[in-house]
Amino acid sequence: MELMKTLSNPVKLRIMQYVQENDTVTTKQIAEKLTDIPTATLYRHINTMLKEEILIVVEERKVRGSLERSIAINKQMMVDIGNDGIAGAAYQFLMNLFLQFRQYEEKGNCDPVRDMLSMRTCMLKLTDEKFLELFGEWRDMIDKYQKEEDTLHGKMRSISFVSAPTE
Repeated sequence: MELMKTLSNPVKLRIMQYVQENDTVTTKQIAEKLTDIPTATLYRHINTMLKEEILIVVEERKVRGSLERSIAINKQMMVDIGNDGIAGAAYQFLMNLFLQFRQYEEKGNCDPVRDMLSMRTCMLKLTDEKFLELFGEWRDMIDKYQKEEDTLHGKMRSISFVSAPTE
């Protein structure tokens, strides 16, 4: 399944997450947001994801002589993975997190307190509407901090949000 390969590639995963968070975006908007990824690499990954139908073109229009594509997550593909792919996709996502922790550990001189390492889980009982509200507020908060200009003194951190139904 190509989705598994996508979830195992950090650049493709970031592209997919940005598109998912914003519903429909242009490739230019992705490039403006993910500035740490070389443009050629970004466009190559986007084109691969379009070819694999993980992303789809929802609109094309002429802008100053060139073709601008608006793209979105292929929601039908997400539905089609169904019961056979959900656990595998979750596993791949969690393995990526595991690899980040492994790389952190292997670099030596680890200090989880100094580095503010954090792992948290909480249980919330929310209606679908309240959950969407929570997720929207979380996205707005993350967007605020992604726009911070003081990147020279900052430290890159990976923050993940996982939602799973429980019994």
